[in-house]
Amino acid sequence: MSFAQKFRRSVAWSAVGSAGNNVISFLVFALVVRAVEPSVIGVMAVALVFVDMGKSFVSAGVPDLIVRQKVWNDSYAMMCFWLNLAAAGLSVLLMVRVIGPLAEIYFAPGTMIVLAALSSCFILDGLRVVPESRLRRAFDYKSLAWRGLSANLLSGVLGVSLALTGWGIWALVAQRISSSLLTTVFTFMVARWFPTTWGTLEGLLGVVGHAVGLVGAELLKLLSDRLPDLMLGLFLGPVGVAVYRVGARGFDALVQLTVTPVRSASLSAYAQQAHSGRLGDSVIKSLAVIAMLTFPLFFGAASVAPSFVVLAFGEQWRSSAVIMQILCAASPPVLLGAMLQSALSANHDTKLVFSLSAVSAATTFVTLLVAVPLFGLVGATAALAIRAYLGMMFNIAVTGPVVGMRPWPVVTVLLPALAGSAVMLTSVTALDRFALSSYPEIVALGASVLFGATLYLLIMTTIFREHTMQFMGEWIRRTPKLSKLTFARHVAR
Repeated sequence: MSFAQKFRRSVAWSAVGSAGNNVISFLVFALVVRAVEPSVIGVMAVALVFVDMGKSFVSAGVPDLIVRQKVWNDSYAMMCFWLNLAAAGLSVLLMVRVIGPLAEIYFAPGTMIVLAALSSCFILDGLRVVPESRLRRAFDYKSLAWRGLSANLLSGVLGVSLALTGWGIWALVAQRISSSLLTTVFTFMVARWFPTTWGTLEGLLGVVGHAVGLVGAELLKLLSDRLPDLMLGLFLGPVGVAVYRVGARGFDALVQLTVTPVRSASLSAYAQQAHSGRLGDSVIKSLAVIAMLTFPLFFGAASVAPSFVVLAFGEQWRSSAVIMQILCAASPPVLLGAMLQSALSANHDTKLVFSLSAVSAATTFVTLLVAVPLFGLVGATAALAIRAYLGMMFNIAVTGPVVGMRPWPVVTVLLPALAGSAVMLTSVTALDRFALSSYPEIVALGASVLFGATLYLLIMTTIFREHTMQFMGEWIRRTPKLSKLTFARHVAR
C-alpha cells in the first residue's frame, strides 16, 4: 500500500474515531448537565484542566519520537515505557501534594479529593503511551478508533447512570477513570505489545531533550486553551466556569471532529514533505482545502448557537449560547495554529513551537487578568477572540519563513473561506432574529442550517469560484463520493 493510500485511510479512520467519540462524549455531557448542579460542572471543569496537563506531561513527547522511527526498536520502546511511568508517578505526587491543596483553598471546597481520585488517570494513561504510539506508527487508526469508541461508550453509560441516580460529581469522576482504564486495556489487547525488560539507556538523553521543548509547548498550549476555566474559577467561582464550559462544549466538539484528526494525521504527512523541501507548499494547499470545509461548520454553529444550546442542554443554560457564538467565530486561529504546530514539529522546530506556545499562554493570561474583572464572562470571551486573531497574524509571520512559505499566500488562501463564512453567519443570524424567532427551536435550527449551507455553497462557487476550483476542482473531480473526501492528495503530492 502506498503512502498516500495509508494516509487517506489514517485520516478516514481517525475522523471516524474522533466523530464517534465526539458524539458519545457530547451526549453524555448533555445528559449529565441536566442531572447535576452547575457548581458540579464548574469543579469538574477546573479539575480536568490539571488532569489534561498531567496527561501531556506523562506522554513526555514519546508518541512523536516513536512515530518518526524508521525501524521499530523494542529496547528503545521499553525505555520510553518506563520513562512514561516515572513521569506519571511524579504527576500523581504533584497533584496530591501541591495542586490539590491549593485548589481547595483558592477555588472550591472538595476539589482536593476529586483531584486525588483523578490522579489515578496519570498511571493508566502512562501505561498505554508506547503501545498506542506503536499503532499510530503502523497507521493502524482503525484499531485506535474502535478501542476508543468502545471505552467511551461503556464509561459514558456508567457516568450517566450514576449521575441520574444522584452521585453528583462522583459520576463524572467515575466516568473519567473508567474511560482511562478501559482505553488502556483495549490498547494493550490490540497492540499486543508488553514491556519485558527495562530496555536500554541509549537514546535517553535524546528523549529527555525532545520532551523538554515539545512537552513544554503542549503544556503551554493546553494552559492557554484552558486558562479561561482557571481564571473564571478564580474570579467568578464554579458557576461562572460552568456557564463558560457549557457554552464551549459545542465548540470543543467541532474541534475534536475536525481539527484534531487532521492534526493527528498531518504530522506523518508533513514529516515526509519536510525531507523533500516541499513542506511550505503542502501546508498552504492543505490549509486552503481544510479552511473551505471547516470554517463554515464553525461559523454555522455560531449562527445557530441559541437554538442549539437550549435543545442540547436545556433552557437553564441559555446564557451559555453567546459563549459558544464567540468561540466558534474565533475558530480560524485554532485551525491555523494546529496545522502550523504539526508543520513545525515535522520540521524538528520544537524550540519555536515552545516559544509560540509561551507567547500564546502569556498573552491569554494578561487578557483574562484584565478582562474578567472589568468585563465579566462575556466580555472576557470576546477579548480572547480578538487576541486569537491578532495571534494568528503573528504566528503566520513568524512560522512562514521557517517552514518555507511566505506569509501573504497563507492569508490569501484563508480569506475566501473566512469571508464566505462571515457572510453566512451574518445572514443566518439576521434570519433567525427577524424571521424565525417565533418558531419552535427545532424548526428554527433546521431552517437556519439549510439556509446557511446553501448560501455558503453559492458564495464559494460564484464569488470565489476561481479559488475554489484551484484548490478543490481536481480533488472533487477525482473523488465523486463524499465518503472519500480528504485533503491527503494535496498534502501528499
